[in-house]
Amino acid sequence: MRPPPNSIHEYLYRLLIDSPGFNRWVRKIHARINRIPYDHYPDLSQVKEIDIHDFKPTRLQKLNAFRRIWAQEMKNTFKFW
Repeated sequence: MRPPPNSIHEYLYRLLIDSPGFNRWVRKIHARINRIPYDHYPDLSQVKEIDIHDFKPTRLQKLNAFRRIWAQEMKNTFKFW
């Protein structure tokens, strides 16, 4: 049980966060950005548990991660981007 909201801003925030329509919209945008198929009603019986230690990144994922970190370091070091 949450305490009552302190302001109208917090009340509206809670309404938004708790609304199923907003959560569906966020899931849809997340699926589009990450290029994964969007399931309107995911079947919970087929959802498999994900363990962080089972993840094996591909060579392309490693290269992309290196490129992003390197670009961020160059930007922070030289302040020119």
